[in-house]
Amino acid sequence: MSKFIALKSGILDLASDALDSGFSNLKQQVLLFDQIGIVHLTKFQNYANSFLEENRNRMSSNLVGKMQLMITDLEWLHQMDIIFEPIIQKEIPSPKDVNNKFSLEKLQEIVSLLNTIVDSYPNSPEDVNVEFLANLTEKRDFSIIRLISIFIEVTKGITAVTTRPYIDYTTNLSNSVKSDVTQVIIKKLPLPSNETPWEQVLDYRNDPENQNLLKDLRRWIRKTSSESTSQAELEEEIEWLINKFQNHMKYHKIKANTETLEVLVKAPLEIVEDLVRLKLSKIPEPFFALKKRQLMLMEAEMNAPGRELAYIIKSREAFESQE
Repeated sequence: MSKFIALKSGILDLASDALDSGFSNLKQQVLLFDQIGIVHLTKFQNYANSFLEENRNRMSSNLVGKMQLMITDLEWLHQMDIIFEPIIQKEIPSPKDVNNKFSLEKLQEIVSLLNTIVDSYPNSPEDVNVEFLANLTEKRDFSIIRLISIFIEVTKGITAVTTRPYIDYTTNLSNSVKSDVTQVIIKKLPLPSNETPWEQVLDYRNDPENQNLLKDLRRWIRKTSSESTSQAELEEEIEWLINKFQNHMKYHKIKANTETLEVLVKAPLEIVEDLVRLKLSKIPEPFFALKKRQLMLMEAEMNAPGRELAYIIKSREAFESQE
């Protein structure tokens, strides 16, 4: 299965996430994606370092500490290859790739994005103000990120989606469903607190059992992305599947617990004593109902409706208490 990566803007997304919540949003996204590509990552890091150096004496110790932690975290995440910097000039495909790999639909979307970038610039200097510059940055960065995601997907066979919601000017662009599905899924995952260490997030995601659940979730995202579903319908479907899975597992846990309890209640006193003293050779077959219970729950989970979303539910159990 191909890698699953997200693309976002360093200028628009990083500072508020780091300073307000200790990178909670980035941690949430790392639970789902193999890597996070951050456009303008180097520019943002250089700006943060310069700003801290020039204003350290005028800033509170709390803010200085937050900025230092942000800079250190970004450097570590970059070294660990959890985040990377995509650069559009490096991702532009060759003419041969364009002729051989790009569909007409993709080429039309590329043209639309390029036109959006060109049309977003002012007609005259009088049109430029703070609001205009903010909108320009958002539109330009979104278009660049979307272009890179198309180039990566088509030329490298990697699933690449944007994390920023689609805004008005992109609603008519083709093939935007995959990002919409992913954005809904991201919101369903827990938001780790600023006290949650990065190592805990990565250990959880990389656990072999969780990796299998994550593969099921990504497969469901790819499948659902090919369907024409509104966001409201998608939200409703996800909640329905999560509810079905939880009810299914709740029923089977009760059933398994009841059967195990029946075995224990019916067991003679001497057998219980042998169990306490770990005389395993004298323990009869019914006591292996404890092992059978585990197998029953594993089988129930494999056959549960909505099992593709089990990763979301287990992630909530692991991290929601830390929010």
